[in-house]
Parts: sequence; C-alpha cells; structure tokens
Amino acid sequence: MKMIFFGSGQFSLPIIKRLHDNFTLLGVVATKPRPKGRGLHRSLPESAEWVQDQGISLFTPDDPNSDTFIRDLIKLKPNLFVLSAYARILSGELLKVPSLGGVNIHPSLLPKYRGSAPIQRAIMAGEKKSGITIFFMDEKIDHGKIIFQEILEIKPDENYGSLKTRLSELGADLMIKAIESIETGRYEMIQQNEEQMSYAPKIKKSEMIINWYDSTEKTVNLVRALSPRPGAKTTFRDKELKIINVVRGCGSFEPRTIHVDKKNLYVGTSDGSVIVKRVHPQDRSLMSGLDFKNGFRIKEGELIG
Repeated sequence: MKMIFFGSGQFSLPIIKRLHDNFTLLGVVATKPRPKGRGLHRSLPESAEWVQDQGISLFTPDDPNSDTFIRDLIKLKPNLFVLSAYARILSGELLKVPSLGGVNIHPSLLPKYRGSAPIQRAIMAGEKKSGITIFFMDEKIDHGKIIFQEILEIKPDENYGSLKTRLSELGADLMIKAIESIETGRYEMIQQNEEQMSYAPKIKKSEMIINWYDSTEKTVNLVRALSPRPGAKTTFRDKELKIINVVRGCGSFEPRTIHVDKKNLYVGTSDGSVIVKRVHPQDRSLMSGLDFKNGFRIKEGELIG
C-alpha cells in the first residue's frame, strides 16, 4: 500500500511514524511554515523535521490544489491519501489522484465538532467523552462517510495537551486497522447524521480571556482546554497572567477576588472559587500557584482580571 500523508502538527507525528513503519510512505505534505520572530525565520514543526531526518519526501506547496502539484503527485502513483490536522481542504481533482481515495483522521465523534479545534471545544463544553473518527474525504469539511469510530473517555482533570496525546495514539492504532480494511475491501461506510452536527472553529483570542463572573465549572473547563498552550489569560497588577492549571475550590468568594491561606491561592467565581495551581506571569517562568502567591506577596482581597 503506497500512500501520501497530509499534515504536520504534533498530533500527526505518531500517525506518520506508524504509517512509515507499516506501509510505503511516499511523502508528507505539510503547510508552509510562516515567518516568526524578529528575524522572520521559517522553522519546520517537529513532525516535518522527523520526516526529513528519515529521508521521506516533504512537500510544502503554497496551494496543494494547484495543477502543478497535482501533476507531481500523479507521478508518484499513490494508492491512498491519509490526512490529519491539515489546514487546507483538498479539491475533488486532488482526491482523484490516489486509486483508493483519501481518508481523514479526526479527533472527535463526528458529526460532532467538525472543524479545526475539536479537542479544545469538547473540553470547553465539559464533554465527558471524545474519540477518533476515520472517514473518506469529500470536498466538504469533515463531511465524508465514516469507516471507523472509537470512543475515548475524557478524564475529569484532563487538559488539552494530555487528551491530544491520547487521541493521537488512538488515531495511530485505528488508522492501521482502517488501512488494512481498505486494502482488503472489508469495511462498511456509515453516512454522518447531519442532525447531530456541530462545529469546532478555531479558538479566538477573545475566547482565551477568563471571565471571572462565569461559573466555576466553565472557568475550570476553559483553563483545561487551553493548557498547556496557549494558556487561558487574565491580568494581575496591570500585567498579563496566563492561568495554566486550576481546580475547583471549596470556598465561595466574590468574583475576581483573591483569597490566600498558607497553602493555596483562591480566586472567586460567580458560584464559588478555583484554586490556582500553576501560572505563567508576564516576563517570568512557569510557577506553581504557591510560588506565585509568595513571590508576588499577594494580599488578601486583591483583584484579578
């Protein structure tokens, strides 16, 4: 089975490795890195660097649907396209290139959470389960017929980083089964139920800001969904403060109001409080809530946000 993989994010790396170990990986198509920093350097993500280290062909086309790129891929004669976390929609012409079509590995239980941020949106919504869906691609976003789907329970204290890792590993395992089924023709296709559809658009910067007048549950879920990166944001003493980890507090305090005791730093919400466990102050390193309390000499009743 000869295939081309589309995607280069951290979620994709375990999948790329498994494809390389079990099948013929003709190449990997990644989005072209954007210039960053003062020097506007273009740095490849970890997965793309690994691909190059293995001697696998890496493609970074400006437009994967261009006639030129499509002709280049036709010459490789792939049997299958495999896609995961690739930021472009593949055209109908491009999807005609592989003899067996193209499949997408999506970290949600489709048709719920179609879009670019399914893991974060599920945590923000307080979902108790997520999962992996593998489906044949068409020209619509996360729309094709499902061939494999498996549920993964979301742990109560799980954040975006840990859930993404577990879903990536599950996706890699399930992808092997799916490809073997496609290779033998032994699989069933299930149409997605459009009545159950929901979208998971990219998280906006405005959504990353904590509203301390929200409920404790909503606040905890927001922090979990944005941890460890980019981090839920608030302000303290007129500087940005990223909240990386909180847990539900046992006391109730006015929203935004800080309560300190010997071991914990509390912040009030609309219906209780959270205990701040880990933060990233502006121009400082990551630190525990206790170190933040002691290092900044935080006083009872100070306001946050």
